[in-house]
Amino acid sequence: MNAPQIILLIAGIFVIQALLWFILSRWLKVKTEALRSKMVEQYGRSKEKIIIEPKSALYRGADARFGNVKGNGVIGLTEKGLVFEKITGQRIEIDRAEIEKATVEKSFKGKTSFATGGKHLVIKTKDGNRIGFLIKDAEEWAQKINSLTKEKA
Repeated sequence: MNAPQIILLIAGIFVIQALLWFILSRWLKVKTEALRSKMVEQYGRSKEKIIIEPKSALYRGADARFGNVKGNGVIGLTEKGLVFEKITGQRIEIDRAEIEKATVEKSFKGKTSFATGGKHLVIKTKDGNRIGFLIKDAEEWAQKINSLTKEKA
């Protein structure tokens, strides 16, 4: 191969990669919005009071019960508790009676992240389990969760 052929090959690979990443990011955005809309609709039908509207988040794992397979999804907070649903995978429901407290930490299970400013929302349950999420406004979430758990006490 000569230099122009190599340059064309590299450019072709770059274009294909960019196209694939664009398609993947659009698919992820569409699936996230559909899941968010579905959660809002479910809350509306059940007449459950929404404390924080469902929004995009990343599941970072748990010490027990929910597994460690990370994933993108949608998280919401209602008067009954916290719900996270992965785009592809499980639904995590944490009843407010199970929640001991919520904290914001720079790392979770020894892992840091640049996403969301590196702030993990960590839910600690009464059985000692910790469940981690990366989410914008982690401080607001922790404050609302903690005030919700104090209301029931």
